[in-house]
Amino acid sequence: MKIREVLDKKVGDIKYTRFITTLPKDIVKDSKLLGKELKARVEKGKIILEEE
Repeated sequence: MKIREVLDKKVGDIKYTRFITTLPKDIVKDSKLLGKELKARVEKGKIILEEE
């Protein structure tokens, strides 16, 4: 799994990017977070997603 940076849009000379990763289907289903608002934080070099 990788985090990818993709170009969202370009306005003049300014480029707006976003970051995308694909999560395994079974992990998403087991988390019961599908369709919920999430927030992200960094802790000891790890990205942690949790429900808002």
